[in-house]
Amino acid sequence: MHKLFTIFLLLLFTTATFAKENSSNADIDLTRMSSTMVYSMVYQMVTDPQKYVGKRIKMKGAFSSYFDEEANQRFFGCVIKDALACCSQGLAFELAKPRKFPSEYPSEGTSITIIGTFEFEKVEDGIGFPIIKDAKMFR
Repeated sequence: MHKLFTIFLLLLFTTATFAKENSSNADIDLTRMSSTMVYSMVYQMVTDPQKYVGKRIKMKGAFSSYFDEEANQRFFGCVIKDALACCSQGLAFELAKPRKFPSEYPSEGTSITIIGTFEFEKVEDGIGFPIIKDAKMFR
């Protein structure tokens, strides 16, 4: 009985600590996870995006940008490497307050943190890509 009570207190303390630390108003805070867990979570978001639509996501990674000539549009991303640093996974993001590129953006590879709402941007025929919308970006 005493062991069960101790486990209950430990779980209660852990939950209270997590709620206090997760004060960023993010439903999923990837900044508090191990690199292996983050890589797995982002992989899951990319492969099963409907499960995460509407959730607030916080993540830390390397800034990247890509200009799609066919769409005539620049995309911004937050890229995370796995624990062995051999593979990378990332999510596109769109800032809530647009900035001028390149002068108001960090250089490629700079460490950034973003927080925003996970959406699935449909391009055509149900094909699309996951994106963090209304994002705030911090260095």
